[in-house]
Amino acid sequence: MKFFSDKLSQIHLVLLVAGFLTLTGNFTFFEKTLLVYPLSENVFFLGSLFLFLFTFLSALLLLLCYRRSTKPILILLLVISSVVSYSTNNYGIVFDHNMITNTFETDSSEFLDLVNYKSILYFLILGLLPSLFVWRIGLKKLSLKAQFFQRLKYFLVLIVVFVVVVLSFSKHYTSFARENRDLRLYITPTYYLYSAAKFIDSKIATSSQPFVEIGLDAKINKKSTQRRLVILVVGETARSDHMSINGYELKTNPYLEQEEIISFEKMVSCGTDTAWSVPCMFSVLDRSNYNHTIGKNMSNSLDMISRAGASVLWLDNNSDSKGVAERIPYLDYRSSALNPVCNPECRDEGMLTNIQNYIDTQRNDDVLIVLHTMGSHGPAYYKRYPAEFEIFKPSCKTNQLNECTDEEITNAYDNTILYTDYFLSKVIGILKENSDNSDTAMYYISDHGESLGEGGIYLHGMPYFMAPDEQKKIPAFMWFDDSMSKIFDIDSIKEKARLPQSHDSLFHTLLGLMDVKTKLYKKDLDLTAK
Repeated sequence: MKFFSDKLSQIHLVLLVAGFLTLTGNFTFFEKTLLVYPLSENVFFLGSLFLFLFTFLSALLLLLCYRRSTKPILILLLVISSVVSYSTNNYGIVFDHNMITNTFETDSSEFLDLVNYKSILYFLILGLLPSLFVWRIGLKKLSLKAQFFQRLKYFLVLIVVFVVVVLSFSKHYTSFARENRDLRLYITPTYYLYSAAKFIDSKIATSSQPFVEIGLDAKINKKSTQRRLVILVVGETARSDHMSINGYELKTNPYLEQEEIISFEKMVSCGTDTAWSVPCMFSVLDRSNYNHTIGKNMSNSLDMISRAGASVLWLDNNSDSKGVAERIPYLDYRSSALNPVCNPECRDEGMLTNIQNYIDTQRNDDVLIVLHTMGSHGPAYYKRYPAEFEIFKPSCKTNQLNECTDEEITNAYDNTILYTDYFLSKVIGILKENSDNSDTAMYYISDHGESLGEGGIYLHGMPYFMAPDEQKKIPAFMWFDDSMSKIFDIDSIKEKARLPQSHDSLFHTLLGLMDVKTKLYKKDLDLTAK
């Protein structure tokens, strides 16, 4: 092809790709900006925004791309930007450093849930084809001196244009920076590059931080002569307002409504994604001061309960424990190797198959079992439940949510909640069977919520400061057998259930449920404390 035989200088190729990325990668950014700055009144400012993004990105790439590194860097940016653009344009996802962490910790099945014909088109048109052009195009050979002066000339011109643009609309940019800071999160590719740098820095800091053992004084202080058996269910992507036990109009909790359930209706999560919320909720650190560097390099509540003498087991049907279960027994139920209930996706109820055998082998030891469920993980909600739980119809049968109506999306999601309700009833059934020789209890709490299209936002993972309530307000349920109801003050727990609560309480509540005492324990954060 003659087009590919034409040669460009490295500088011109960089400018061409920068222009392409600025034009094709920022649909959502400009769409949201237009809501704040209507086109009819701000046409010149909006035009300047394009120049602002183009000149900034071009100058950045001129600093990064040099000689043989030019093509690989540009191709990598094109490929990644096509994926980011698809996720942002179709689901409203923001790629901050938490979302990048979540992306790297996503397993293959979760990744495949996001693949559809539209994502493939984005990848082909915005990623693969321009990458092929970059790979095939010839580059003019210039001497080092000529390259340096050409690069310097263009860099200075870009800086001058950038400064002129900002100064020409200084009032607009000042208000833009102060009042609409969240809009910068949608700029591609500069924001995800910034987030990637933060992610790498966080990984380096976390890996270099020494592990600190805390709670070495943890001991079991029994309140009864029977052993303690507690099952903690970590939910996935469940919303408090879609639980009929909390007043939702559709009957999504027909099983739990038959039990004596205490519902914490005003519970909020530590984060908006699994990678952040799960380690945070088991940490002694609260949401305001949690970070992975410290939190993941410190003993958590499960470590302390295990050290105190209880048997602790983590069963997982989700991606993994996000580092929480590294020092306790762990079983992976995401395949048919362990999980006998796979049709074809392995179901949460498969984790219950051999649970009684484990309980029996612990003899008189206190037992805490954590069940990490697949729950309501999107966008392929229709895969999260067996066919017999297809109760709410019509339901969305694709992972391309913007092709479904709001009713179809909600129905598919509510079917996942219905299946979770059934699963929790089976957990309670197992506990009831052990009530003759154990004090038993179940605590269910979701890791975060989910957006179902409200405000054009889907899924989860928005930065916490701008995340909608749908991603932060989560369900939390407690169930106690008769003997446990006599040990704990149920009226006090019910009173706390009516008050605002958060993931900050889980660390201390687990210690309270397992009768573990340590100087780190805070009674006012224990939901079971009188």
